Amino acid sequence: MGLRFMKPYIWARLLLGAAILSVTSCAQSIPQTPAPQPVVPALPATSATKATVSPSDRYLDRMAIIDARKDFRQSPNPGYVLDAHSVIRFPSLGPTGVIIIGDSILTGWSGYFAHVFPNAFLDGRVGRQFSSAIPIWRTLQENGMTHKVGYVVVELGTNGEVLPQDMQTFLQLVGDRQVLLVMPEMPRPWEHEVQDLYLQTAATHSNVHLVRWDLLSRNHPSYFWTDRVHPTWMGIQVMVHAIATDLQQVIATKHN
Repeated sequence: MGLRFMKPYIWARLLLGAAILSVTSCAQSIPQTPAPQPVVPALPATSATKATVSPSDRYLDRMAIIDARKDFRQSPNPGYVLDAHSVIRFPSLGPTGVIIIGDSILTGWSGYFAHVFPNAFLDGRVGRQFSSAIPIWRTLQENGMTHKVGYVVVELGTNGEVLPQDMQTFLQLVGDRQVLLVMPEMPRPWEHEVQDLYLQTAATHSNVHLVRWDLLSRNHPSYFWTDRVHPTWMGIQVMVHAIATDLQQVIATKHN
């Protein structure tokens, strides 16, 4: 599909992605540039969220900003970190084979995701809920960006409950592509409800697979900032390695 036929919405996202990539490129070319400051979201209460975030949780969110400023300096590459409310990253190697949709976890460490998954299209936004994946996919599909994409990674569920009907709608749109759901681990009222839905979905859909971040991170407080939601540099390495390992297994199984 020619670029001149793209809808205004996708043009805006393309321009945003280009601006972000330009800023990141500049940061990488100046070794003395300090690590950027993170954006840690206050989790909003919306119509899709049954429980609101308590004052104590909001305090932890604020404390996480202090953690992040220290932790981001541990990253070996300043380009692994992005200080922004949203991110669009296009593949740097070959055609798009994977689409990764996520929230602030993906956004903050998007440079590291792009390093590990150079053929992936990344779409992250702070505070994003699972329901947002539906219009995102439709927009990408309408503009031909899902063509020949066989694998979809969803890192969502931290910012509110996941409605079963939203899950079914998303899976219907994705079709027979292989979907990897990153199991969230966070001290929020909707945590177990989301985890149960992910478990049920994987059990009833042969093309849905779970990345068990919940099991890998449990009893590892060093994997999280103070808010116990956002992963540290140590934690994000574990999460991304798990996604990469599970993705390779899914690919190998599909081709056997």
